[in-house]
Amino acid sequence: MSTALVGTEPRQLTVTPSVGEMLKAVIDKGVTAESVGALEKLVGLYERMEDKKAERAFAAAFVSLQAEMPNVQATKAVPNNDGSIRYRFAPFEDLMEQVAPMLQKHGFTVSFSSKFEEGRIISTCTLQHIEGHKRTNDFAVRVGKGPPGSSESQGDGAAASYAKRFALVEALNIVVSHLDNDARLEGGPVSKEQAFELERRVQETNSSMEAFLKFAGASKFAEIPSAKYSILDEFLSKKERSRK
Repeated sequence: MSTALVGTEPRQLTVTPSVGEMLKAVIDKGVTAESVGALEKLVGLYERMEDKKAERAFAAAFVSLQAEMPNVQATKAVPNNDGSIRYRFAPFEDLMEQVAPMLQKHGFTVSFSSKFEEGRIISTCTLQHIEGHKRTNDFAVRVGKGPPGSSESQGDGAAASYAKRFALVEALNIVVSHLDNDARLEGGPVSKEQAFELERRVQETNSSMEAFLKFAGASKFAEIPSAKYSILDEFLSKKERSRK
């Protein structure tokens, strides 16, 4: 025995065409003076939707990338004139060796460009996802003398390498582990020139002298461990960029 539903009628489902389908329909009918405006609006809407889609894909892939990002150990030593160790850092090649496989796995590529501006070398790291969305990160470094005994050209190269390295570190949120707590690697205090430079920059950025020295692990600038110079320089560089 069958039961019929009384007073009901079958409803038809309304399927809204996608932007791509609407765009195709306008093109199939032929582009006319009247349809140009509608076509331009559909193209603009389609591009915005594709951009949002690419941005979401970038965000999802970046979260997965961050979950696998390892800490990188700073192993390359920079000596003082007396042969003691000033500080250690992670070379760009070491960073790329560890992160390149993960970048490829999650559909990312990195590229770099640089420019010289107001006594600084600015390196730009561009992180791009396979879906098309990209993000850029700048890192600026003052051009100095470079490592002890280096030429002017070598000093420029050291500044460019430093900027490129930290542009990558900030773009990927890489944590570089330093052996600053190992007394054997402290390498004595910073030079007089470095101590004067750090103190001047702290004053120019309106930073707290007391807080900075506490962070540096010293009671005065002349006693700041040389192994911590690169970290303090990075900290002040960020404050200087934020003031521009």
